[in-house]
Amino acid sequence: MEQDEFFKKHSGEWLLLFNDEIVDHSVNLEDVLKVADEKYPAEKFPDDNIKISKVLSGNIRLR
Repeated sequence: MEQDEFFKKHSGEWLLLFNDEIVDHSVNLEDVLKVADEKYPAEKFPDDNIKISKVLSGNIRLR
């Protein structure tokens, strides 16, 4: 399964986490990346504290 097909089949929301706390969310990854770049520029914040994750919606079958 191609990546685009996977994301269409398994919609969800992208989360921006800083120090393991959710600071922003969106269904659009580009929006989350823009906020991360604006709020947490790389030269001021270590990469270890910033995470982006996707929470999938619907039923997901694990094999």
